[in-house]
Amino acid sequence: MNQPVRNVLVAPWMGGVFGAEVIEGVHAELAARGLSWNIRFVDSASAFASTAFWMLEGGRLDGAITHYGASPAVDRLCAAGVPVIGLDFACEAPLPRHPRFVFVRPDYAAIATVVVEHFVSRVGFRSAGYVECHWDSGWSRRRGDAVEREFRRRGIRFSRFFHYGESSPRNPKEGPDFGALAEWLRALEKPAAVVAANDAMGVDVVQVCDATGIAVPRDVAVLGMDDDPAHCLHCRPNLSSVHFDGRRAGSLCVAAIAEMIHERGGAPRTPLLYGVSAIVRRASTGAVSTAGALVQKALDYIDANACRGISLADVARHLGVSRSLATQRFRELCGTSILDAIRARRVEEAKRLIGSSGKPLEDIAAACGFRGGADCLRRTFRAATGLTPSQWREGMR
Repeated sequence: MNQPVRNVLVAPWMGGVFGAEVIEGVHAELAARGLSWNIRFVDSASAFASTAFWMLEGGRLDGAITHYGASPAVDRLCAAGVPVIGLDFACEAPLPRHPRFVFVRPDYAAIATVVVEHFVSRVGFRSAGYVECHWDSGWSRRRGDAVEREFRRRGIRFSRFFHYGESSPRNPKEGPDFGALAEWLRALEKPAAVVAANDAMGVDVVQVCDATGIAVPRDVAVLGMDDDPAHCLHCRPNLSSVHFDGRRAGSLCVAAIAEMIHERGGAPRTPLLYGVSAIVRRASTGAVSTAGALVQKALDYIDANACRGISLADVARHLGVSRSLATQRFRELCGTSILDAIRARRVEEAKRLIGSSGKPLEDIAAACGFRGGADCLRRTFRAATGLTPSQWREGMR
């Protein structure tokens, strides 16, 4: 028996790539579960509120997934018994518990472990630090708390920079306190590992280092969070960043809301957690160790040449080492294989071409380096995304 079509309002934060990946995860999970949902997408707090009220009044709202949590709209939906999934709300305290409401948020403890491992793989740091976001409303401190615990657990000297409060009494609306940030960076014992609350703050750190004569990454290695290309790729050196698993977040949203609207269950008692899909290594954290330099060289080569049909042998030849050594070092530092990294890069390019062009799959397969043609592209694409190329193209429309 076919299930009725459900109307679900989706409003993720679209400031970087995370929101787009949440939507990908939503569609992939719907396809995997065979669910028929009519997704209405909005991308701002005001649009979420007005659309939610309009759909609710017309009896056309069965559930909502939203980043904009501290709002009358969410209160009203909860009061009306509509299942609501909160995507890591940027609010200091959680909303009152409601039987049809649940958070989906980052697993900061697991993320901090990956972050510190990224720096430890370089070896040689004498200190570490964390730069808070000047307009923090809770999330920045939660990220910082987890990172601090993990660095201290490893016995690494740690300090934090606040743009506000006793150490820097500024109004957050005034923006970053660059003078105080420069003073804090100069005081760090070098070489230092610095984690920024987000990529915007990471760019600030890189630029202040440049202005004060601090070499990045030799003296201070800088890692951002969110992996927003608008920030990471437009500073010099390019900013390494934590890429949160948006697809997993979208999958968790569908699983929770399906439980409530299809199976009439209650919301989970605790937040649902997602982690990191990758630490995207760029020049701002560099590669101090020989192994790190080797892996960075491999990553750069894969990024530039994966769609030309390269193989493990090509990568090893470019590195000037044996295949076994290249494989071993790559897995040690990246947690995956060289072939997986090549496939992932090809799939990313295929996603772009499938979503933005009407080219036949055979042409796209050739352009992305899939030597097995369209059939190989279909198999690899579905394994990576949970969707067929045609489903992906339709979703992008």
